[in-house]
Amino acid sequence: MGHFSRYLLLTLSSVFLISVSCTKSNNQNSSHGIISSADSNQIRQISETDALADYDAMISAIRALYGPLEYKERRFGYVFENDAKAIRAKFSSAKSESEKFALFFELLRKLQDGHVSLTQPLSESYKIPMILMPVQGHFLVNKIAKTLAPYGIEQGDEILSVDGMTPEDALKIITKYTWFANAESDRHMIFYFFFRSNFFPELIPTKAFAQIEYVGEDGIKKLARIPWQKTSPQQRDENKKTEEQETAASTIYRNNPLDSKATLSKTMKSILDSSTSIGDMGELAPWYWNSRLQVKYGVTLVTPERARVAAFYPLWVQELEIFEPQPSGTAELPKNLPEVWAALYKYNGKTVLMIRQPSYEAENYAVNLAIYSALISQYQPIADALVIDQTHNPGGAALYTENFARLFAPKGMNGFVQFLNTDRKWYSAVTKWWTSLDKVSATSTVGARVAATIASLDRDSEAGLRLTKDPFNFSMREIMPPAPGGAVWRKPILVLIDELCGSGGDVLPMLLKANGLAKLFGNRTAGLGGSVEKVIDLPFTRASLSLTRGLFTTFKPDGKYTDADFVENSGVTPDIQYTHTVDDVRNGFDGYFNMFSDEATK
Repeated sequence: MGHFSRYLLLTLSSVFLISVSCTKSNNQNSSHGIISSADSNQIRQISETDALADYDAMISAIRALYGPLEYKERRFGYVFENDAKAIRAKFSSAKSESEKFALFFELLRKLQDGHVSLTQPLSESYKIPMILMPVQGHFLVNKIAKTLAPYGIEQGDEILSVDGMTPEDALKIITKYTWFANAESDRHMIFYFFFRSNFFPELIPTKAFAQIEYVGEDGIKKLARIPWQKTSPQQRDENKKTEEQETAASTIYRNNPLDSKATLSKTMKSILDSSTSIGDMGELAPWYWNSRLQVKYGVTLVTPERARVAAFYPLWVQELEIFEPQPSGTAELPKNLPEVWAALYKYNGKTVLMIRQPSYEAENYAVNLAIYSALISQYQPIADALVIDQTHNPGGAALYTENFARLFAPKGMNGFVQFLNTDRKWYSAVTKWWTSLDKVSATSTVGARVAATIASLDRDSEAGLRLTKDPFNFSMREIMPPAPGGAVWRKPILVLIDELCGSGGDVLPMLLKANGLAKLFGNRTAGLGGSVEKVIDLPFTRASLSLTRGLFTTFKPDGKYTDADFVENSGVTPDIQYTHTVDDVRNGFDGYFNMFSDEATK
């Protein structure tokens, strides 16, 4: 496969990772009422001049490299340059580095794009290890660290306030600086109520203890005083390095709470009981999965026969190698296979095969696709319906996502396309890809298409267009055939989606819905509709800026595309709407499992 198509991802990899710790930080003073920033060694505060230089560099990068800029201005009715100028004027009154850096995020927030991020290598954070989930206008504890058991707060309790501030009021502050993609997704930013970074200057704790007002299932209001745990880049533990601290060692602080490779989830799982909503993005099992569901519904976890996987593997290797196809049957299956979550259970007298697609990141796409092919081949004869759980899916590689969709397209399908920002960065990347090909590949049909993309970038840039007139497909074909080897699902399909499906997590439901291949159940997906790429390191703050580099949709044979076709900010709407309830959280999501099982077997 060409390296170009391998590294261009549709993913939430540009994320704000928050390491969480149950141990007291070495510099936390729990005997005093005020938390002082002087507790840890501080580097020199960035000057206003340096901050403005980085701010201007960020604006220049957005002007040149941000694909959806004109789309955003049309959709939301603002002029980016005016907002950038107004926020720039605030730097003169920003007193601390935290306040200066918050202004960067305040401007990026205007883009309303969950792919856009600014990573901050030097940051302090304050945390209490519990996760909130927005449910029916309430904010419930979804998971809580075992170390907080003495304080009395339990899963399912509703948080009413922290130091007199309600979650709704906190959310207004949080969403001034951070974002997801749509209003419903943004409510999950309440995560930051108990995980506070210093780019929320209004939320930096001023006391060592948080006074938390909450109410349980009994309806009685209660209070808990819990110490904030403070961490900084200079902090270290001389006594013991836990798995969590190893993870945190490579963690940088970012402005978006999602992690495409589940690094955040791995960190949280070292202190939390099980699933953690936002912290569970990209996890192997469904985020709501628990033993109660498994027992009640008689769910049996299944795996495919290795021989079946081995049969499909060389077929997928051949499919994914755009320029260097392997002779059929020559690819040898790796000894160790990745784990894939799949299960069988009975409902309404029918057998349901349920498979989980946690993300579209994988070490070897062909292996994963071969495993799913084998599952379909082995269990389709005995199953009446298929449930694809794609909830909390943070995305991944476009090539993997689109080929996974082929498993559910018996007659083929219109595939994924993206309109590219017309800049020299794209031009250079595509040109470098084409010139790296051997003569035969460069003059092949696919090579000619790559050359045509280079020409269109040049032509449309000269014409002053923001996006290319012609769409681009990473696999070099807009109409995709069925999956190889005949392992294509031909019975009813229900796909579970929610507001925490983004990027590649938008693509699968987009393709299946546009091609009439499945019903969608749940909530509208996030709407992160373009590939993302790091574009610049800012010289003074050393923050790294990642931007969305285009807009994607499903291929339309008539070639007529409008803003309404793009997934960005719109997401993909379900055929059957389901919104989680307070009862779901408090009763192991039994109502949710029952409802989608009923829909799948109707």
